[in-house]
Amino acid sequence: MDANLLTTPCWFVCAFDSEYDSNVITICNIRDPTTSIVLSKQYTDTVGSRWRLNVYPKGNNTNQRYLSTYVELCDGIAGKYQYTVELLHDDVTRQVKFQSEDHFTVGEIRGYQKFIRVRRLLEEGYLNEEGSILIRLSIRPANLALRCQYQEEYQTLKEEKIRTQFNTYVHWKGVPVRACFSQSLKLLPIYSQLNQNLMRIKSLRDDNASLQNLVYPEYASNIFVVRNFTALRQAQEDICSDNAYDDLGCCWRLIVYANGDKEGRDEWLSVYLRLLEGIPGSYEYCVELLHNDAAKTVKMEGTQSFDIQERFGWTRFARLDWICANGFVSEEQDALYFRFSLRPPNYKAKCEYHHLLRLEAKRECELLKRELIPAYSTMTYTLRNFSEMQRKDSFVYSDPLVDDLGFAWRLLIYANGHNEARGNHLSVYLILFEGVSARFEYRVELLHHRNPTANIKMEGVNVFKLKKIWGWPQFMDHERLQEEGYLDQSTDTLEFRLSMCPPDIKLKCEYQQEFIRKLKENQK
Repeated sequence: MDANLLTTPCWFVCAFDSEYDSNVITICNIRDPTTSIVLSKQYTDTVGSRWRLNVYPKGNNTNQRYLSTYVELCDGIAGKYQYTVELLHDDVTRQVKFQSEDHFTVGEIRGYQKFIRVRRLLEEGYLNEEGSILIRLSIRPANLALRCQYQEEYQTLKEEKIRTQFNTYVHWKGVPVRACFSQSLKLLPIYSQLNQNLMRIKSLRDDNASLQNLVYPEYASNIFVVRNFTALRQAQEDICSDNAYDDLGCCWRLIVYANGDKEGRDEWLSVYLRLLEGIPGSYEYCVELLHNDAAKTVKMEGTQSFDIQERFGWTRFARLDWICANGFVSEEQDALYFRFSLRPPNYKAKCEYHHLLRLEAKRECELLKRELIPAYSTMTYTLRNFSEMQRKDSFVYSDPLVDDLGFAWRLLIYANGHNEARGNHLSVYLILFEGVSARFEYRVELLHHRNPTANIKMEGVNVFKLKKIWGWPQFMDHERLQEEGYLDQSTDTLEFRLSMCPPDIKLKCEYQQEFIRKLKENQK
């Protein structure tokens, strides 16, 4: 892909957070409330949205020990906002402050059911002499880009509203203004007011455009030195920069043809950019051939959509004879100096690319886990006639679980308990019946036959010796077993699930080799 000579403005980048819109609100009748809810007066933020604070002096719902506070978006633009609610006190260190970020729609409330205990409010000096409290409510859009977006949406709505009102006025009982001169004279002040409002909207939009220029991400810049420039020209070779990574983690490379490429050969310096790895999409670029005199620096910049491994650039970046005649080539080192800079076109795009990178990293992590962490081998065992086993004070071995290494595992279950747990607990043990001594991750579960989220789970890592029992004498007491529904009364059964695996693939391979050697020795 080739590009023509482009000249675009180079933006100055400045990142900052938008300020909160704050308002101190007096909430009356807190000491002796006459209503269950106190609504503050509405106030308007710089976006144009109207907000108010809803206070429940004796708490919301049934909890009357706490004062509850909620923020409500009464009118304006729905979206994501950050808000802070502060209960003021003469002693600044005792002020109560809550801060959150939520998505608001018009008429929806967000806040804190347990803002402060009523007893603390009454006893620790938060009330003034009139029985009122002061609360500072601070609100702002979640970031500067959203603030610009919400202001644009609000001004658009306001403009539409003004036009609708004007259209209502300019038709007098269905007759256009032109047909009613006397009514037209009355409407002149309204028309003037409309023009003033539209001019103000235009001014606000211009301000928004200026703000949006400030939310550009910073460039990620790299220096590339093309050494032995004369030799590269004679050999008609190209040279690539080292891999350069931006702050997103995307990998870029600059490619320079010292004697030109394609139709630029022998006359032009050819330069290309290539996205090696990362997120394909739209990026702003700036490629500069540096000179000691900054005014002579050759600069190509613009916005381009990049795909992985696809190059973009200029077969005619700069004439070779002009480069050599104007001192771009360092005589001492026979070198050219380049700076190439890249960034997403705006913060919204950068956030989208970040999200895609996280998804890609998560997917790669899952693939690595599958390769490096072995999967569990799992079996389910049903213990029948539990009550009879409990009366007989007997035990039972589960069916064997043979994992993918060939190791055989069994559960040893004492229905009436074992040793010191006899008579009041279910005892469960885990035994390695066949294999070699090894370190394994285990998971032993007693399944709840109605509610899977209530399963009792014992898991961890342990070194298991061949035919040595290891487990839990007090796995679960009999009373809980029957009362909480783990014992299926209709069939008199308990259901267990056993899962085993080595901690990592390296140990799995070692255990497998050791087990194979043991089997070969036994065959001899």
